[in-house]
Amino acid sequence: EAQADEEQDDPMHRNAVLLANDAMEAYNEPIPNNIPPEKRLPLVQAKLERFMSHFGDKIQILDLKSGGAVIKDRKTFITRYSCVFRESGSKLKGSVNKRFYFDAPGKRATYCLDFEVHDSLVTATPGTPPDGKLGVRDPRTEHLAVLYEEKGGKITRMWLRPDSEKLGLDPTAGDSVLVRTDAYKAFAAKIAECKGGAAGEFIFHNYHDTPSVG
Repeated sequence: EAQADEEQDDPMHRNAVLLANDAMEAYNEPIPNNIPPEKRLPLVQAKLERFMSHFGDKIQILDLKSGGAVIKDRKTFITRYSCVFRESGSKLKGSVNKRFYFDAPGKRATYCLDFEVHDSLVTATPGTPPDGKLGVRDPRTEHLAVLYEEKGGKITRMWLRPDSEKLGLDPTAGDSVLVRTDAYKAFAAKIAECKGGAAGEFIFHNYHDTPSVG
């Protein structure tokens, strides 16, 4: 009977796709740069709370290649994104160009692999605390592949790999091309490791195929 409960789908379950979408929506809420700090900081705090509501208490960001922690715990996660939202201002924008979704029955973990571009991203100077108090980098554009793990209706872990090949930007590179790349193979191996078996079937979406409005 316990096994049956485990396999039963919960229609209210927030899987990795829904969580990644909602987190990116909060991430993209613009914070004006040209208003006084006493008005601006409460907006940053409210945005941060909306963003953080999609992540678990033990959220970590891990480097895919080394397995090392980029962000080791929720406290550091909050510190980093407080800086990002405070310093990046109104032009910060994250976009998803391509996505692989790995579903799972019942209460098992779901996974979402996104090829993302982040524009006007400002973070702390390398080698300094993530709060940016000792200085920040100039705004930059970053191309990333990000694997989101969902458990219990929250994002619990994220693995990052630079999209140095800019696979996300190429509108012609569909899933048949991507699955042959080292990047995809490394992420699929990580999913398989986490699942204790094969990565399994996926649903692929190329957002370059979606007509833009306006």
